[in-house]
Amino acid sequence: MIHVGRRIREARDELGMSQADLAGKVGVGQGAVSYIERQEWVQKSVLERYAQALGKPASFFVQEDEQEQADSRERQIERAYEVVRRDPSFGFGARSGAEIDVETKKDIVRLYEEARRVKLLAEEIV
Repeated sequence: MIHVGRRIREARDELGMSQADLAGKVGVGQGAVSYIERQEWVQKSVLERYAQALGKPASFFVQEDEQEQADSRERQIERAYEVVRRDPSFGFGARSGAEIDVETKKDIVRLYEEARRVKLLAEEIV
């Protein structure tokens, strides 16, 4: 999942700027920058002001890089696997799955989806 505030903080840190420095460029107080950096999403107009102040396109803050995409895919599979693992009527048991690799967990989740006629994973997770 993309965390826009974290991306803003990373871009600021990359430039060696303090929150106060960025606040001055954006025209807000340092507390506003601190608040924005803790937010998952921000309004488009706010993001555009921060992007301009940080010298990056707004798209930089909302697009996942390859590592984040891989992490996000793995997190989605892990969350779905936990649903399967905790379903007492499925008979899978309470195994934590620590010894099961992510691809096997994905296969187990897909079998569960088929058996229960539910969707736990996005179609694009292959």
